[in-house]
Amino acid sequence: MKGKRPGIVEYVPWFILSAIGIYARHAPRFMRYWGYGSLTTLAYFLWRSRLKMALEHIRLAFPNEPEPKLLKIARGSYANISRLATEFFHMRYITKENMGQYVTFTGFENFERAFDRGNGVVLVWAHFDNFEMVHYALAVLGYPVHTLIRKVDNQLLDEKTDKMREESGQKIIKREGAAGEMIRRLREGGVVAIAADQNALFNSVFVKFFGKWASTIKSPAVMHLRTGAPIIPYYSVNEKDGRHTAVFLPEIKTEPTGDVKADVARITQKIADVQADFIATRPDLWLWIHRRWKIQPNEKELAELGGPT
Repeated sequence: MKGKRPGIVEYVPWFILSAIGIYARHAPRFMRYWGYGSLTTLAYFLWRSRLKMALEHIRLAFPNEPEPKLLKIARGSYANISRLATEFFHMRYITKENMGQYVTFTGFENFERAFDRGNGVVLVWAHFDNFEMVHYALAVLGYPVHTLIRKVDNQLLDEKTDKMREESGQKIIKREGAAGEMIRRLREGGVVAIAADQNALFNSVFVKFFGKWASTIKSPAVMHLRTGAPIIPYYSVNEKDGRHTAVFLPEIKTEPTGDVKADVARITQKIADVQADFIATRPDLWLWIHRRWKIQPNEKELAELGGPT
């Protein structure tokens, strides 16, 4: 059964993003950076409630840093969102031949060794720098990438962005009822990319993130334990010349204890620790406007976790 047709209002965000993408594609570099700056300034002044939230989160993660530095991190985070929105439309021009103009890889042997084992790969990512471009590039290189993504409320935006992602050969898995499909793809030897840095409403476990309990998706750990697929975390960093360097980190290894609940929590904590480490090196590239610590454990859960500390 086909879904309902998008309403007129749903076209507005898509037209705006398309116009931004066209501008970013054809404008000279200095004009592109001027455009990023203009978008950042506009968002900074119009999205003040989110700025307040971002600053609260940054203070929580870096309680000993002075206020001017926290504000600089927040502004950098806004700038990264602007850059991501415009660069999203650049991805369709990536080919095997020109890939080095867009993204380069460091630690790629970590990913290759894991992939060559034939059990699939759980690729763990965060909303940090340009994660979209890395998934796109891997698919262009011929890797069977399947990215887990939440459905966007705007139907047109959801359909259009997924279509652009899939131009690379990448496949999209929506979160609703995704467990079975993820297991199938991993058993086929595929790469399943899962974000593990956002507040999880369900299918979650509490782990420490920047020293504070955070409800965190447990799918990477569950997929690893169910299929034997190795877990490879990665992040990317934007360079001064406009390219991005994707850094593939060593496999997260653990020895199963037979206590599945404890193993899931332990693996998820390792993932959170790795992500907090690289976010701390470039905090301006992370999505601080997200309510990462929104869900907190109740008294019973705190007791099971071992207390507030």
